[in-house]
Amino acid sequence: MAGGPGFNGLIPKEWTLLSGSVFNSKDVSSARNDFHKEHGATYPLALAERAIKMYAGEGDTVLDPFLGTGTTSIAACTLSRKSVGFELYDRFAKVSIKLLEQEVTNQNFQASTGLRSRPVEVDDHDIRQGDCMELVKTIQDESIQLTFTSPPYADFIHKSVKDREKRAKSTIPSAIVTENKSSVSSYGDSESDLGNLPYDKFLSAVEKLMEELFRVTLPGGYNVWVVKDYRDTKNLKPFIDVHTGIAEAGVKAGFLYHDLIIWDQNEQRSLVLNGYPSVFYVNQNHSYLVVLRKPTEKQAKQLLKMGDQNGTE
Repeated sequence: MAGGPGFNGLIPKEWTLLSGSVFNSKDVSSARNDFHKEHGATYPLALAERAIKMYAGEGDTVLDPFLGTGTTSIAACTLSRKSVGFELYDRFAKVSIKLLEQEVTNQNFQASTGLRSRPVEVDDHDIRQGDCMELVKTIQDESIQLTFTSPPYADFIHKSVKDREKRAKSTIPSAIVTENKSSVSSYGDSESDLGNLPYDKFLSAVEKLMEELFRVTLPGGYNVWVVKDYRDTKNLKPFIDVHTGIAEAGVKAGFLYHDLIIWDQNEQRSLVLNGYPSVFYVNQNHSYLVVLRKPTEKQAKQLLKMGDQNGTE
């Protein structure tokens, strides 16, 4: 029916309002609790909720292979979507389970008072502690509508911490802001932690994970990664294009590079003094949502036909 809800349950007006290519901080900001601050690299609940509204409908399953403190699963719960989440570190997995249980209790209270259409089933959400590279292999083929995640990307975190420490010792006058009060910190020393890998090995690991994500994603389903580019000036790499690396890894696995959304974080982050006085660098006060999509069955046939034609030319 014309004007009816789309695959995600959105009516045309809602669909249009969510279709901007830049997310402003005020539109996707959420309060952070002590658990979020301990983790240091969580994205706002409102950001996860917005993406889930866009790319998954009620009853669909959302996956987060790098669950952290459970934001994706909690967002899925509030929106009547199911979720699967993997977290490498036990302390954060326990936090995820605790916060999700609190949200389930809250949502079921709302259901009992008529503020929610139906209660949340505990079995709708599956949080597991362990290596996502292994746990993802247990997921059934073509069972996930949306993957929404943010990876512990390469050794960026270690470089960020060292950079903060260096700035703290700076002789620049205190009137000039030299750091943005970031709380990001290293999660742990596990060999399975992608955040402990150099960038080239990080991308290799992402490529392997993308292959599994392609397998478990429904035809027409989405795979969205929240990432930030960074710098490694000491090794003569003034700009490392992480978001393109993620997109290329997804395309290599079979996904279509569907969209790119900018998450403007200028209102959350102070401007810092970069490269002064010899080299001018801009502040990277934004992140990207790299949106990948698994081809529909019709698109897959078209791609196969195009490949056959190219092979005979």
